[in-house]
Amino acid sequence: MFAVIYRWRVEAKHEAEFQRRWHEITNEIVKHHGGGGSRLHRADNGDWVAYARWHSKDARNKAFAARQRKTTQNTPQGEGKAKLVEEVWLKITDDLLIPEKELPPSFH
Repeated sequence: MFAVIYRWRVEAKHEAEFQRRWHEITNEIVKHHGGGGSRLHRADNGDWVAYARWHSKDARNKAFAARQRKTTQNTPQGEGKAKLVEEVWLKITDDLLIPEKELPPSFH
């Protein structure tokens, strides 16, 4: 299993749209392309950072290629308003991240 960290810069006026599109795209990838879900974060410097899990690099590449074909055919409003700054691939070797439902009370 792999994880990928994506980092974007988004102008303030496009942030709400960016978040909305991130939800739509992530849900589509999970539902139709076998993605392992993602978490979106806001960094102290204003960048947006997402962590996504994938079964393999090939699965991710196929999902993104399918999305690219769809986007090229019918570009949604707001697509391309976020600048991808970095993409880092990580092979997951150990996983001790606690699922949301199992977090201790101090997190709620």
